[in-house]
Amino acid sequence: MQKIKFLVFIDDDYATNFYHKIIVRDSGLVEKFTFFSEPEEALAFFQGLTKEDNPEIPDAIFLDVNMPKIDGWGFLEKYAKIPVLKSPIIIMLTTSMNPEDQLKAEANPLVKGFKNKPLTEDHLRELQKELELVC
Repeated sequence: MQKIKFLVFIDDDYATNFYHKIIVRDSGLVEKFTFFSEPEEALAFFQGLTKEDNPEIPDAIFLDVNMPKIDGWGFLEKYAKIPVLKSPIIIMLTTSMNPEDQLKAEANPLVKGFKNKPLTEDHLRELQKELELVC
């Protein structure tokens, strides 16, 4: 099975990001990954990917629901307005126990999954299989 080429994580929690970096690195399933603790930084990154010659388009985004300035839903609203050349798979990764969040994720056409934190190697393997089906 082919490695996941590029993952983006958007989460404001330092400890969660630290843990997820270890999981991703130790899994050996991902070639490249980056973390944004500020959704605004991630939006600027994606705005820069609208150029046709940019090879940095990620395969998937793991997006936190609850963040202080712009939450995951606000990020999705702004992200939907960016003319991306190829849309990555977006998976909400959250500690939210609110069933409304899961229903909202399922109703959003940009969101392809809703997983509870923390990220696991199994989450990465599921994503890897989904990416194989898409390609």
